[in-house]
Amino acid sequence: MRLRMGWAVLCGSRTGNLAGDHWLPERSVKILVVSWFFPPASTMGAMRLGKLAAYLLAAGHDIRVVTPRDTPYARTLSMDIPADRVVLTPWWDVNRVTASVAWLARRVLRRGGETVTPVIAGNAGAVDGAVSPPAPRPRSRLKASARFCVDLLNWPDSRIGWLPFALLAGRRVAKAWSPDVILASGPPFTTLLAGHLLSRWHRVPWIVEFRDRWGEDPYDPLQGWFLRRAVQTESRLVRSAAALITVSEPWANDYRRKYGKPTWVVYNGFDPKDYGVEPGQGSPDVPQLRIVYTGGIYVGRRDPSALFAALRLMGAAADGVRVEFFGTAVAHVQPLVEEYGVERLVTVHPRVPNTESVAVQKRADVLLIMQWNDPLEQGNVPGKLFEYLAARRPILGLGLETGVPATIIRERGAGVYSNDPAEIARHLGGWLEAKRRDGGIPPLPATVCEGFSRAEQFRTFEEVFSAIAKPGP
Repeated sequence: MRLRMGWAVLCGSRTGNLAGDHWLPERSVKILVVSWFFPPASTMGAMRLGKLAAYLLAAGHDIRVVTPRDTPYARTLSMDIPADRVVLTPWWDVNRVTASVAWLARRVLRRGGETVTPVIAGNAGAVDGAVSPPAPRPRSRLKASARFCVDLLNWPDSRIGWLPFALLAGRRVAKAWSPDVILASGPPFTTLLAGHLLSRWHRVPWIVEFRDRWGEDPYDPLQGWFLRRAVQTESRLVRSAAALITVSEPWANDYRRKYGKPTWVVYNGFDPKDYGVEPGQGSPDVPQLRIVYTGGIYVGRRDPSALFAALRLMGAAADGVRVEFFGTAVAHVQPLVEEYGVERLVTVHPRVPNTESVAVQKRADVLLIMQWNDPLEQGNVPGKLFEYLAARRPILGLGLETGVPATIIRERGAGVYSNDPAEIARHLGGWLEAKRRDGGIPPLPATVCEGFSRAEQFRTFEEVFSAIAKPGP
């Protein structure tokens, strides 16, 4: 009976009760979360999982989190759940070995009269941050063999060194606490191996969360044996899962088609507590039109070239515009700035903590979001989109004009989405004129962010957990 009721929820009917806007589960669910990213690490993935854990705990569920300690990220996020519910584990950086392999390869190749650039593993562990496009594969057989060995050591990604520690901690938690359901969130996809094995060993249903793609990730494309292996491994793991959760409908449709599994969409959303009651007012005290971007960029895929081209078209009128980047590497912006001759208009600031990032967004006259202008970007939805909507400042979007971010911005009347420098220049001129005339650009209406709060989005997690969880005592 419990199983039939659970699947009814997954198919669209509710077996719990609704009290106002809050889902009331049939019973408290014990949820084990396995995630590489978790506060205090300051990444979008850590923020999502940290906010989810706090939401579930506040909703009356019991939760434990297995995550590594001392990961290589800024430690500025607050942990909003009691520390005794978080199991911190050691982890081993396999690329310490790959560095030794690269050193040995250089020695061997020098003896043969060749030079070689050090071979370092791909960016599988560098999610939630900007990366450059993958370096070209080595051409010589010896170099290719060295690269293959390094990639093999990093299978399925560079965080594989965490797997034994995650499994050991997960097994201890499962034996002592007996979870009802396991959530494994990737990337990195080492977490999915951990979720699958813990589910199998302890006979607990598990759920896959794809915050990004694996075998078909255009930002870190795999080739040859590694692509085939990734596709096969993803398929095997997903088929053992009870359900999938991802971050956009195009991706969800693809997973449903490939695997025939119940698949649900949960956007990253925003926390109203972070943004307060008052909307962002921009910078009425600054004469220039301030365009702000927070976060990293992907060189050659998500970059501000169309905006810089628009500024060049504006000529002397562009002196009334300032573009500010927070958290972007100077080396990723400087060549483009010089190419378009807009050095005087662009400033690059260091990365700021999340609380300061919110303030920066609310002080912007216009917020900039960038996507790759390619059909492969169709379902990619940056978490900052929902932050921008919560700040209620007009948005200028660049990139794929048929993607999810472009659709949301247009449907909500939240700004402009275009790759045409002439069109962008016209809108910049209009915003600049409005600021000079009215003393500032008014905030967007509250309706632009309706339905996108984390609590509203996380109810789907809660319903799926309640449906999938193994029967209680």
